[in-house]
Amino acid sequence: MVTLNRLETLSMKNKPALVLFALLMLASLCQAQDELPEFPTDRPGYTWGADVLPHHKVSWENGMGYESCPDGSSTITLTSTIIRYGIFRNVELRIGTDFLLYKDDLETQFNFGVAPLTIGAKFKAYESTNWLPSIGFLAELQLPYVSSKELTPSHLAPSLYMMFDHSITDWFSLWYNVGAIWNGEIATPQAFLSLALWFELPHNFGAFIETYNYLHPDGNQYMADFGFTWMPSRRVQLDISCDLDFRNLGKYYANGCGVSWMIN
Repeated sequence: MVTLNRLETLSMKNKPALVLFALLMLASLCQAQDELPEFPTDRPGYTWGADVLPHHKVSWENGMGYESCPDGSSTITLTSTIIRYGIFRNVELRIGTDFLLYKDDLETQFNFGVAPLTIGAKFKAYESTNWLPSIGFLAELQLPYVSSKELTPSHLAPSLYMMFDHSITDWFSLWYNVGAIWNGEIATPQAFLSLALWFELPHNFGAFIETYNYLHPDGNQYMADFGFTWMPSRRVQLDISCDLDFRNLGKYYANGCGVSWMIN
């Protein structure tokens, strides 16, 4: 039988080896972190950058939030999930959906629903040089087959975006998007315009403020969004944000939080 004193003796004898092993493990982890490519998340906000996920990398981005509208309706997003895969050096594939609790002004209880499944592809066409911005394209398609009946569009609902981002300084960048969004019910799309200011802060924090607008003959929406991000590691980003409606100040509000994780 091994006594307590014997165990303490063995532990003291092996202490230098254990310390060396721990230092080697720490060094390998630091090296692995240094070798990780840049993680261009698509959270938070509605303005996307032109960068795509690195080749063969997979990311999972998930958020939750609450929205209250002037008409008395409200929505709780239990989870808003998107999975991205860098299939080529400048191309990524993506798939996502939302799980929701929603009610209108006449209802007292929330209804559970699953938003239409969305598939898409993002392509980085041009890398920023001097004063010229990086340019990317995003095409998405909402499928009317995998969703709750109440949230299902009558037809396929595509959306197309052109994305620009420009690093002005080491800590400040400018992003802007233009796009067209079909809702699966009528043939006329609504135009999408957005502009975001991104700031890199100390200790891996970030901040942004943006305006995003939906333009349609039946009525326009002029929205604003702001929030913060934090990367505890090069694989993980946490975020929090808040939205405002310029046409319904004090009557509309939304807030959310989320996490982005580069899995491999």
